[in-house]
Amino acid sequence: MTIVITGWRSAIAEEFRRLLRSNEEIVHGKALEPNFPLGAERYLFCQGLLRPKRIEDQTDAEIREGIEVNFGSIVRACDLIFASNELARVCVIGSESGYRGSFDENYASAKELLHAYVEKKRLSSPQQQLVAVSPGIIGDCRMTTSRTDVENLDRRRAEHPKKRFLMAAEVAAMARTLLYFQPYISGTVIRMHGGQP
Repeated sequence: MTIVITGWRSAIAEEFRRLLRSNEEIVHGKALEPNFPLGAERYLFCQGLLRPKRIEDQTDAEIREGIEVNFGSIVRACDLIFASNELARVCVIGSESGYRGSFDENYASAKELLHAYVEKKRLSSPQQQLVAVSPGIIGDCRMTTSRTDVENLDRRRAEHPKKRFLMAAEVAAMARTLLYFQPYISGTVIRMHGGQP
């Protein structure tokens, strides 16, 4: 079995690789690169680009890059995979920002579009699967650990129903469960917000 993972250096991808069996062939993929494999059994799209800037403070190039990384390249790669691979099972990592918004509105809008794609995409084979995981704030991801608004993070953690943030290992475990043990779940976004209203 082969799984292709994008966003290779992300905390979620690292935790996901730890969960895989030793006989699994793991391929580091970059969406839409000329050699991107289309014939693997499973795919995990883990890529994301969150900027510490509001959209009005981003350049046109930054806005385009954010849309491309967070939405466009993933959708185009998925379309190619599903058009040529009847057995493909795909999980994309979205974000609760797609439902709740973000300081980086460009990121939130791209994730919202990604969730809609997952819910509306018609697959061509009954063996195909497309699902997304929508995590809230992940405490051990660079997107969180590199933030400078520590007081805001502390307040949000204290106000959260779980009194903690999600961990990358929990997101990875959900993605693995979906891709390896739940083929019937498709066309949906699994929200991991810990009961936050």
